[in-house]
Amino acid sequence: MRVVKLELDAPSAEPAGAAEALAASPVPSLVVVTWRDAFFDLDQTTDDDFRPDYLVRTVGFLVGDGPIFVSLAQEVLPDDEGYRAVTHIPRAVVERIVALEHAPQASAQTGE
Repeated sequence: MRVVKLELDAPSAEPAGAAEALAASPVPSLVVVTWRDAFFDLDQTTDDDFRPDYLVRTVGFLVGDGPIFVSLAQEVLPDDEGYRAVTHIPRAVVERIVALEHAPQASAQTGE
């Protein structure tokens, strides 16, 4: 992982842009995982109230893709310190994993 240090208090002729810093830093793939969540429903009184298709979507950085868990982090920490807010989803309940790609940005000049 490459971390770009920003000197916020130091004078600089060319301040580094956030998009430029992100593009230079290799990070795990950003994905959306659709999975069957276990749930608890206080209002369920009959079998007809059961929701068999309770699908949840979680978006994050794919930091683990093993035989038991798929792990998504919400934050990537600097200096190879790891990740924060990691969700571990049991592989047995995963319906699908879709990689999110960067969409081409519209041109500010042409409005496209």
